[in-house]
Amino acid sequence: MAWRTSLPKSHNAAAMQAQVEPHFLFNTMNTIAVLVREQKNDAAVTLIARLSTLLRMSLDQNRAHEVTLREELDFLERYVEIQKVRFSDRLEVNIAVDPAALTVSIPNLLLQPIVANAILHGIAPKTTPGRVDVLAHVEGKRLHLEVRDDGLGLPSTRPGKTGIGLANTRARLEKIYGANHRLTLTSEPGRGVTVHIELPCRP
Repeated sequence: MAWRTSLPKSHNAAAMQAQVEPHFLFNTMNTIAVLVREQKNDAAVTLIARLSTLLRMSLDQNRAHEVTLREELDFLERYVEIQKVRFSDRLEVNIAVDPAALTVSIPNLLLQPIVANAILHGIAPKTTPGRVDVLAHVEGKRLHLEVRDDGLGLPSTRPGKTGIGLANTRARLEKIYGANHRLTLTSEPGRGVTVHIELPCRP
């Protein structure tokens, strides 16, 4: 049985809100409208179905506060499928995960807000195609998660500013793991941002 922990509703609500951020919904609906206008009805129906599934999963009140990494990646891949329709050949997402990491428990909806930030702030402003990598491996009794993009990087005027999404992630991890975790962000101007999270393995 997966190890579970109970979070205050404020943390759970913040996590769910991050999954259904208005700009993502609006952009997806606009993409659907474009597909309909271009008479690409099959593609529009597919995108509607994907969005419906994603919303249902993110708003599921019965979903555990902690899930396996495999379950988290299932949600993430559905999100990425929608974003790929919007960005077309401008977005490449690579997921490389050590099989030993798939059964480790992590906080529900942990990775998607980080990937969303990478796409929104790293890839979207670029005029050329961009890439986001999601990596995971187990080292000893620690799970290492990494999300990196090859976008513009953080502005030099605010290198330490991480935004609300990452601030919420920090707060959630602190609540669950206390000092037994690590979250770091590194940025190279013009070369992208990397978020690295280290957690204890909980099978």
